[in-house]
Amino acid sequence: MGEINNLYNFIYNFFTPDPKGESFEPFSTIHIITLIVIALANFVIISHYKRIIRKKDKRKGENKGKDKDNDIGININIDIEKDIDIDIDNNKLLESELGNSLKKFRHALAAFLLLNEAVYTVWSVATGDWTIGYSLPLHLCDMSMFFSVIMLVTKNYFLYEITYFWGLGGSLQALITPDLYPYNFPHFIYFNFFLAHSCVITAVLFMTLVENFQPTRKSILKTIIFTNMYMAVIAVINILTNGNYMFLCHKPNNPSIMDYLGPWPWYILGLEGIGVVTMCILCIPYLKIFRRIKLQSLFRFPRRFS
Repeated sequence: MGEINNLYNFIYNFFTPDPKGESFEPFSTIHIITLIVIALANFVIISHYKRIIRKKDKRKGENKGKDKDNDIGININIDIEKDIDIDIDNNKLLESELGNSLKKFRHALAAFLLLNEAVYTVWSVATGDWTIGYSLPLHLCDMSMFFSVIMLVTKNYFLYEITYFWGLGGSLQALITPDLYPYNFPHFIYFNFFLAHSCVITAVLFMTLVENFQPTRKSILKTIIFTNMYMAVIAVINILTNGNYMFLCHKPNNPSIMDYLGPWPWYILGLEGIGVVTMCILCIPYLKIFRRIKLQSLFRFPRRFS
């Protein structure tokens, strides 16, 4: 009976909308551990699929080597020609198998992102925490999640451009300075928040490092224009819902970088400036100067497969 009560108390405390205890503290021990786990998980995932690609490239190279060996000589009999055809078919099979493997992961990650958001919505409604001025998925990180889902399924490049900057820049900032008040570890919201933002980063890294998508300088301009258009829409929604989406009306409750950018509305301009600088930094690996000084090998990615 005591074990049942303990389990009930754990489940209640895990999902309660009125948590007891201390609120989340940035850079606490559990926060740092969480960030380390996220970094390691992304490293393992990306390394795993890049290793698969290297093995495929190695096997494909061996097949090409056989083709060259078979080309040496004047007379090539029918059996050798058949061997060459088999090697070509093997290469196509390898590419198909790799493409299916990458596609399965993309779709699984997209499904998990949607499931994570759906569970949060159900929890919000069930606990009475859902409000039209707070709970709509309209923050940049929320939209990054939806864009990530579509990007992972369709491999849409425009959505990749937007999500590359929103996902890496916005989600990284959210992970470092989370707006979790009044929740803390091990509450459901803690896990939901970090899973959502870390999976968006995983999606962007996967499309960049494995699928070989890359942003350009034009991507920065597109993202700036699109972001400001989106902010204008959100400003209207905030007026209609009395909300604070994208923190356009006031700063979040938890400490954040906005605390150093002055009062409203100046911190919004400061955020835009930081956003532009962040986008430029995120594009550094793709500048031509890296190719000129032969550092592009640091950012060379495997060829993309459909």
